[in-house]
Amino acid sequence: MAVVNPRLGIGHTGITWADADAEAGVRCIAELGFNNIEIFAWVLKNWHDQGRDNVCEQNHIPLISSYYSIDIVNPALRDSEIAKLSEWTDIVAGMGGKFATFGGNSVNRRTFVFAEHKKYIVDFVNEAAKILDGKGIRLNFHPHTGTPVETEAEIVSFLDAVDTKYVGFAPDIGQIQKGGADPIRFVKDYLSILRLVHFKDYSGNVRFDDEGKEIDTTGFACYTPLGRGVVDLKGILEYLEQSAFDGPVMVELDRGKDMPITAEEAVRINKEYMEKLGYRFVKR
Repeated sequence: MAVVNPRLGIGHTGITWADADAEAGVRCIAELGFNNIEIFAWVLKNWHDQGRDNVCEQNHIPLISSYYSIDIVNPALRDSEIAKLSEWTDIVAGMGGKFATFGGNSVNRRTFVFAEHKKYIVDFVNEAAKILDGKGIRLNFHPHTGTPVETEAEIVSFLDAVDTKYVGFAPDIGQIQKGGADPIRFVKDYLSILRLVHFKDYSGNVRFDDEGKEIDTTGFACYTPLGRGVVDLKGILEYLEQSAFDGPVMVELDRGKDMPITAEEAVRINKEYMEKLGYRFVKR
């Protein structure tokens, strides 16, 4: 089952913990021996405002990336969103980060029409990417269920339109499968702009209530610890290992309201799965 001679470094995102407990997440991920970590940008700003920019450094784990959730569809908010992402980027760069995993805010998918917003989305993301590039941070776009870029057609249309001199691609393989597309196809088709991968498993089961709201069937927003869902995790890793991709692979598991196990237990399961595939971790 192991991946032959694995070369890629394996990190983990902090999303399995609530924002208020993010520092506990940093400690756990570091202690389990993951290579690096990704933290929400607004959490980093809170730490910065408290004079605590050294949380990752104190735990001896590099901050590789920060997740940005930004309004990319409302022109009336353009200036405030540009100012926000510029401030976040100064903080991320100051903490040693290299990437911004960049996604749009949630929208009402029952009424949202991507084609009506595409030009503004593309123009906004291009502008944001150039601002980040000037600060030493690479913007990698992250499609996400429930946001303006979710479906296979939307992802293709967006990626084929943006300026890939500045905009990279950061797919979440679980999110893409949950959105109805084949994640390995996107990994292969857009390998040339692939800069970071969110490595997540998906239960294969999404149900909605009468109001169209998703019902969390797993306690992890319909995702699962690695190896307990339907995503071809091993196949994707084998392809990445054999390809020219050299960016971070960030294991991830969303936090749900009623998680059946603790965040620490869930991330330990993720680590154990990666170890079975041949990856090694060094406790800090």
